[in-house]
Amino acid sequence: MKMHLHSAIKGLWFNRWSTLLSIISIGICFFIFTGFFLLLYNVEIFTKKLSTKAAIVIYLKDDTGRTEISSMIEQLKKMGVFSRIQYISKDEAIKEMKNLIDPALIELIGYNPLSDTIEAFIKEESLQNIEQITKNIKKMQIVDDVYYPAKIIVGLKTIRVTLWNLAIAGFCLISIAILFIIYATVKSFYWKKTEEIEILKLLGATPSYIRFPFLVEGGIIGLGGTIFAGILICLVYFVLHSKSFSEFLPAVTQIEFPVEIFGLLPVLGMFLGIISSFFALGKIKYQ
Repeated sequence: MKMHLHSAIKGLWFNRWSTLLSIISIGICFFIFTGFFLLLYNVEIFTKKLSTKAAIVIYLKDDTGRTEISSMIEQLKKMGVFSRIQYISKDEAIKEMKNLIDPALIELIGYNPLSDTIEAFIKEESLQNIEQITKNIKKMQIVDDVYYPAKIIVGLKTIRVTLWNLAIAGFCLISIAILFIIYATVKSFYWKKTEEIEILKLLGATPSYIRFPFLVEGGIIGLGGTIFAGILICLVYFVLHSKSFSEFLPAVTQIEFPVEIFGLLPVLGMFLGIISSFFALGKIKYQ
């Protein structure tokens, strides 16, 4: 193992400019991949936070009794699709309205035009069934009307699906680019060592013995690319969180950055490097 590692490092150093170019190219690819991941990760967090504020507003019929309201709240709780249920009487609602608009305007009307309402905050996992839930609520006897933010919920679904599709497509394209870069690099290293490999064949070296140093080279190139990407990510992170930048764009500092990505990238880089090297070598033939 030590000998193979030494041989791989020696080969990479001998072809250092090709190695450096490959590492930089792979690093940029992984940097773009991380950007896709962070975008998707933060959009997921944002949509989850927003979905917790998505409430179905249930307008109750006039002269509905407290017993009927309590019974309906219990029915809503039994449905198991709401995270929080809040009853707002028409008197409480008019008090809140007076804080928002001139009380004199309300006094001109001469009576309270508002209805008793129930705000039912739907769970994230139940958002996809919100239309059916709303239909079931409308059938209840004391319900006058039901409102829910349909456009916001549909918009969230569209954004999430679109970004997931873009992220998957981007990941596939970047993975192909990384595989191709390492494939071409290791293939060129292999052809440069043709004479040395032929000598090893004559000496009785097994295909795995010949192949192993090239697999190590591919793994090191992939690892080097992820390290370079990690350096770029750290630089961008510190620039975005610098005082001058955060004052100009304060919202950028709210971006969530999972540190687990630094553990995932090296493993992914080495895996792609070894896989592409394996295919680059193909079947080693003996004459």
